[in-house]
Parts: sequence; C-alpha cells; structure tokens
Amino acid sequence: METKKAVEEKRGISFISKYSQKTWIYTVALAVICIVIFSGFIFSDRMLFSSDQLGGLDSKVFMRTALVHHHQFPLWFNPRLGGMPTIDALFGDALYLPSIVFSALFPVPRAIGLKMILHIFLAGFFFFLMLRRGFKVGAPLAFIGGVFYMLNPEFFSHIYPGHDGKMYVIAWLPFIVWRLKALADVPTLRNATFLGLGIGISLLTSHVQMTYFILWGLFAYTAIAVARAVAVQHEKRRALRLGMLFCIAVAIGLGIGFIQLFPSLMYIRDAFSVRGVDRGFDYAASWSLHWPEFFSLWVPEFGNTLDYYWGGNAFKLNSEYAGGIVLLLAALAVAWKPRPWRWFWAGVAVFAVLYSLGAHTPVFHIAYAIVPGVKKFRACSMIMFWFSFSTILLSLLLLKDMLSGELSGVEGKHKGKLTKRLFIVLGVIAVLAVIFSMKDMLVGFFPFIAELDTKKRQVFEANFSRNFVPMLWLWFFFAAIAAGLIIAVLNKKIKPAAAIGVIFAMGCIDVLRVDTQFIKLINPQPYFYAEPALQNIRNEMARAPFRVFSLPGALPQNGEGIHGLEGVGGFHDNELHWYRTFRGDQQDRNYFDKLVGFTPKGEAYLKAEQINQGNAFLDIANVKYLLVRNGEELLALENRNALGRVSFAPNFIIMDSSRIVPALQSGGYDYRTTVALLADPMRKPPAPTPDSLANAVAALFSAQWQRYSPNDRIVRVTVPLDGFLRISEVYYPGWKILIDGKPASVNRSDLAWMAVFLPKGEHVVEMSAHSLYLAKAELVTFPLLAFLCLYWCTIGLLRKRKNGSGG
Repeated sequence: METKKAVEEKRGISFISKYSQKTWIYTVALAVICIVIFSGFIFSDRMLFSSDQLGGLDSKVFMRTALVHHHQFPLWFNPRLGGMPTIDALFGDALYLPSIVFSALFPVPRAIGLKMILHIFLAGFFFFLMLRRGFKVGAPLAFIGGVFYMLNPEFFSHIYPGHDGKMYVIAWLPFIVWRLKALADVPTLRNATFLGLGIGISLLTSHVQMTYFILWGLFAYTAIAVARAVAVQHEKRRALRLGMLFCIAVAIGLGIGFIQLFPSLMYIRDAFSVRGVDRGFDYAASWSLHWPEFFSLWVPEFGNTLDYYWGGNAFKLNSEYAGGIVLLLAALAVAWKPRPWRWFWAGVAVFAVLYSLGAHTPVFHIAYAIVPGVKKFRACSMIMFWFSFSTILLSLLLLKDMLSGELSGVEGKHKGKLTKRLFIVLGVIAVLAVIFSMKDMLVGFFPFIAELDTKKRQVFEANFSRNFVPMLWLWFFFAAIAAGLIIAVLNKKIKPAAAIGVIFAMGCIDVLRVDTQFIKLINPQPYFYAEPALQNIRNEMARAPFRVFSLPGALPQNGEGIHGLEGVGGFHDNELHWYRTFRGDQQDRNYFDKLVGFTPKGEAYLKAEQINQGNAFLDIANVKYLLVRNGEELLALENRNALGRVSFAPNFIIMDSSRIVPALQSGGYDYRTTVALLADPMRKPPAPTPDSLANAVAALFSAQWQRYSPNDRIVRVTVPLDGFLRISEVYYPGWKILIDGKPASVNRSDLAWMAVFLPKGEHVVEMSAHSLYLAKAELVTFPLLAFLCLYWCTIGLLRKRKNGSGG
C-alpha cells in the first residue's frame, strides 16, 4: 500500500498538472503583471507621459466631446488649422473600436494611458496563444514567452513617445502570425478569414506603415511555405491552395481596413493634402538606426538611453532593445537546431536590423530602388518590431527544447562537443565584456565614435562610465549564468524547469530595468487648466463660434482645442494645401502680417496697436482673439475687425488663386464687402453695390446661431439685399449647404473659404460636413464584416452540431 505521504504527493502533482495548463490562469497572471507595473498610474489621478499624445490632446478632447456630448462621430475637426476633414485626412485611430470605446468611457488623461496598457496586456496574451496553439508550446512556457514579448523594450518603450498606433499593431502581430501559421498548416477558408481579420484590424489602427511592414513578413512566410510544399513535400495542389487562400486573406484584410485606408489614400491622390510627393532618399532614410543604436541592441545603455543619447538622430525617445537574455537564447536556438523555419525567423531578425540601419547598409538602398511604397515612408527603424518578435520566438523554441528533455537527452561525444562549444560561448562573452569596457580601445576600434562632434562626444564620455560599463557587466553576469545553466541542463546537473525559472527571472529583470525609464507619471492638470482668459472666451464661444490665434509661447502647439476653442494654427500631416497657402505656410506668415515689429537687436515683438488696424487674413478667418503671454499671464487681445463665422458681402470679383494672397496683403479688394471667387458663380447679384453703400449694407446683416456641432451647423440670417454669404469654414468639397432646405452651390472664396449666394431676406442656412469617400468605403467594409460574422457563426454552429452528434 502507498503511504499517506505518497498519496498526498500524487494529489499535489495531479492538482498542479490539472491547473498548469489552464489558459485563464495565465491570462489573469498577465493582467496582474500589467496592473502591478502600472499601479502608480492605475490607482492615482496621474497621467502617463506620452510625448506625441500630449501634442494631440486637442483631437482626443474633441473626439470625446463629439461622442459623449453631441452623440456624433466627427467628420470635421474644428480645433486646428481653421478646421479640416477627419477621416479623409486620417484622424488617428478614430475608427479603431477599442479607441472609440475608451474615448467614450474615460476622461482623456485616463483613456490615453489605459489604451496603451490594454495593448501591453493584449501583446502578452496573443503571444501566449500563438505559442500555445500555433507552436504547441506548453502553457507555462507560453506564459514566459508572453511576458517576454509584452515587456520587451522595443514594444514597451513606445509608451514614452506616445506611439500608440505602433503599439496596437505590435500587440496584434502574434495573433496574425498565429493565424498565418494555422493557414500554412491547414489551408482552409476559415483560417484565411481569421488571418484577414488580423490584417484588417491592423489597418484600422491607422498605422499604415507598420501594417505595410507586417505584410512584408507575411508574404515572406507564405512564400517559404509554398516553396517547401512544392520542393520538399511535393504537394503542388496544397501549395496552390495555400497561395490562393493567402491572397484571399490579404483581400479580406484590405476589405476590413478599406474604411480606414481608402478615404486617406484618395484624399492624398486627389491633391487635397500637402502630402503625396516623393521627398527623396534622405527623407525615406531619416530616423533610421545608427551604429550606436545597433550596439544598443546588445547592451541598451551603449548609446540609447533617454538622458544620454549620442546617436545620429535628432533625439531618441524609445529603444529597440529586445532583451539580452532572449538575444543569446535566440542565437543558441538556431545553433542547436538549425532547421529551416528557425533560419527563417533568424533571417527576419537580421533583415529587420539591416533595413533599419537605412543608409548605412545596402539593404535599404535596394529596397528603396525596387520595393513599391518604400519611397512614401520614413523612419525605417519602425520595422524593428520584427526583430524583437523573431528573437523572442526563437528563444522560446530553445526553452521548449530544454523542457522537453532534448538537451538533457544528448549523450556521448555529441554532448561533449556541445558542452565545449558552450564554454567557448562563455569565453567569447567574457572577452567581449573586457574589450568593450576599455574606452580607448573602443574609440580606436569604431570610427563612428571618433567622428562625433564635441557635444555628442561629451555625452558619450559621460554615458560610458556612468551607464554602459556597469550594465555591460550586468549583461555578462546574466549571460554567463544563462549559458552555465544550459551547460548544467545538458549534463543533467540541474532540472530543465529550474534552469528555465532562473532564466525567466533574469530575463524579466533585464527588460524591466530598461522599461522603467520609459514610465513617467505626470500631473495632467497643467495641460487642461483653463486660465481666466481662456475661461472667459470659452464662455463667449458658447454664444457664437469664433477662432483664436495663439502667438508663440501662449499655448502649446495644437493647444486651443483642449479648452474647447478653435484655432487657426497648429500642425497636421494632411493639412489642406490651399489653407496652408492662405495662412502663409507653417510659419503663419500671413497671420503675422503688420502685427510684428523688430527691435534694433532684431528681437520680434507684437505691435498691439496694429490689431485694430486690421489684418485681412485674421479677419476673414474669424479670429476674434489673439492669445499672447505676458510673463506668467495669458492675455486675450480682441480683434474688433474680425468678420463673423458667417458674414455678408454684397459684391464679388473673379480672381485666380495665385493672386488672392498678394491682393489681401496689398488691399487689392475690400474683403469686407467683396468675396474673391475662383470661378464665375452660378447665381450672382443683378448689379454690384456701389462702394459708398457697400459697408452700410453689409452692416445690416444679422445672424443667430441655432445649432453648432462638429458635423452640423444651423444659423438664421437676414441679408439686406442679394449678395454672398461668406462662410469662414475652410473650403472642402465634403461640405453640403442648404438654404431654406434646398441645396446651394458652394463657391470657394478668398482662396481657402466658402461663399454661397443669398437673395434678400431671412434664410435658414444649414451646413453639414461629410467625407468624400467614407460612404463608398462603408459599402465594402460593412457588408464584408456582416458576411464574415455570418460565416463564422455558421461554421461554429455546424461544428457544434457535428460534435454533438458525434458524442
């Protein structure tokens, strides 16, 4: 009979084996890790610092206001650049469902951080599922892989610069690769549809370039799988089926993402945007990796820390480090079992690095010359997510071999050779640590260090002893222990599970020491605090719309919309090109016309007395207040000459677009009584109003606003005689205007604005913003999603019925 102790031990083993493979346990564990790491944010009123997000807070506030208060999905973006289309001009992640939900449920400072934390969890969860179901890795090891992936700095560090779109795509990558492997293993329409879903979701994140790079990897994997099916497995039909289903999957992905992709592509193609032209090799190769970042893939403190960056870019807010432990394990995984697919993933990692180095290697030059699309993008280092993904995957395959007993099962001469080689690896690690800890040798060995300018050389000198050398020896310590543990497993001196446990702990410490520098909590109140001047004009804005012009230093760039105001400055990649010309390019030269003076020393100052003299560009743009900072105090200086959001002009002239800006600068026409049209209008006044009466007639105009929302505006106007209603909304063909319920012909006026003919009397004017392309895109995306849902439900019901009948 078994002893009581033996029975209890068996029960304990049975309990552990029963729950050690439960997916929900590891899902909860991944969530707990995220909560612990971000507890300072989650359980406080603080905000995660995220640079790009802080520069676009106005769009987040605007989106939430539109959803929550106006119950609209906004199609026109009011706060910036006098207004511009949203979806057509690519309004960030506005069509990505998690973003919509978080924007509606949480205040902006919370939503920004929570979205990124959610996707850190999703990255780990999807990597866990990919390993568990796609690569048949046991749940505990799959959990380790999930942790390594979601905490790898190449992904995690995007929090600090606020690159949420990149994080979304990287988080979905394991799901996509899992579904691609499932399709390659079992080429069925069902698997193709799930792969298409993943591609489509990536497109909906709005980060087209990252999805473009994902497609590169998917095409490469499929090409290898098809080639192997023909050459190795001699299954030509299967290869053909796989290729066709992969094309169907890509088509499904493009169809799902069509609602995001099509409007923005057409907007650029139809020449509305300031973008759309090739900017040359230097532009495409900009924001690449440089040699300091290359060596930082090994020890990140070599040249890629937030406070001590001395690389070739203007600045660096993220890291491409995937983890020193996983990099070592990945190399050993290929050396231990050099099978085709391991070589493939190693090749993906190497290609990603070489491409990311931009002009420093031939790889990017070749891609730039022959691969479609490369010339349209910059920041080639974005592709480094494939490096981290591949190295982490390879490292887990080695751990899988260890846990399965393959390493400890080696016997005889082969074990001796492997042990010897691993000791050689230990020796190489030691030599590298010694060599790189000697600064003079390093400077002599690497010309790129000797060529640094004085400032960057000082940063290198300070960083070398303070950060790099200590972390170099920490890497040596970890790497030596990892290699020693593998030797011990190979020689049956330690159980594989114990060795993996130690490696996992070291791997977590290794990446977390890097990750923590990219978590910075800040007080959100300064970004949302409305100074008295802002409060006053915001209250006035509730009565009738107008715009403000923020002079340098008054507010952060794109800051007006945070406070519910509308500005005429700011930045957007897809700004309407005629508006950029109207304002005087990105420097707003026309808005500063006659308002800026210079001291004898060349210092600029505001000529406040000139505000009341009138600036045609500010007046037409409905700029009622100029915001200027006087020391710590924000002042709102009223522009009494500003035209209303709608104003009346009894006269018109026809003028070529190239002549309008000079005419406004020189007073070539009286913009208060006359609109400059680019073409002869369909309807016009019977006769021009004499100059002596024009101003008096225009003054008799009145307007009462009845509705003002992102997509719709209604105003009741009274005009004293036939003429034109100038509407200070930036012209875009997506605007539809009704006069007393009837469609009106919209004229582009004064280069960038709108005007409609109005007969004498009282009228109700309704303005509504529309996308030029969204309706067409919806005809593709929504029916496709409906069909896919129906297909998946049908397949699920058939499977359930089959399993039920089989039971």
